[in-house]
Amino acid sequence: MSSTTMTQRQKAEHLLQLHHDHKLLVLPNIWDVLGAKLLEHEGFPAIATASAAVAFSRGYDDNQEISFAALLQLLESICNASSLPVTADLEKGYANSLEELGSNIKALIQSGVVGLNIEDSKADGSGLETIDLQCSKIKVIREVADKAGIPLVINARTDIFIVDSAESNPVSKAIERGNQYKDAGADCFYPILCEQSALLEINEQVSLPINVLAQQQTPSIQELEYQNISRLSLGPAFLRSVVTNMRTTLQAITGESRFDNFINDSTVTSKEIVEIIKS
Repeated sequence: MSSTTMTQRQKAEHLLQLHHDHKLLVLPNIWDVLGAKLLEHEGFPAIATASAAVAFSRGYDDNQEISFAALLQLLESICNASSLPVTADLEKGYANSLEELGSNIKALIQSGVVGLNIEDSKADGSGLETIDLQCSKIKVIREVADKAGIPLVINARTDIFIVDSAESNPVSKAIERGNQYKDAGADCFYPILCEQSALLEINEQVSLPINVLAQQQTPSIQELEYQNISRLSLGPAFLRSVVTNMRTTLQAITGESRFDNFINDSTVTSKEIVEIIKS
């Protein structure tokens, strides 16, 4: 079945299946409609947002500074513009209660989204939510999705390697969280910023597809596939690379009288961009 004829439920099912294929699911996280259309044009099978990239591109810091309403509006525009499955970075859920979280998930599904990231660090940065509370959040997400008839793909992220530096055995704690998140209804586990050696142990001990964040020292796609890693995210690095190129161009403008270092035969034309957004 082609992506243009898939219902929202079928998109969710397809996104989940992509986590269980032998081929690594590579997600260059985007922040606007043009990025989504470019991914589709270049043959990527799914679209993912990054909370930091979305926030930065709109003049906010990360950590839920952008409003949930603004995020929903963006997600709806991306879902309407593309036939691909869309998974959204929902950070901590934009909610102060389980009831509010449930309401947010309903709205998220109504926007057309078929997957989400939910992280387990506290909004104030003081540490991790308890396992019980985070599992309750995942259960609420799953219950709301089930009622809506959309098998939302839940990517449960643990921030233990970021915010819990005092933890004496973070790998075992990550494994514990991963398996409990699975029991609560998660479809994928994201031990963000864990070292490669820890990643391999987690992948062996947690019975969920594993998501890794691309970093300078991250193994190649082929190596990750050999290690049975399921999903690779670029996170905000994709936006940072774009901004780096923009800054290089601006510095060239102020430092040189010529412009052929960025306006040349390899520069994407306006016609090509129109073809991308109209495809």
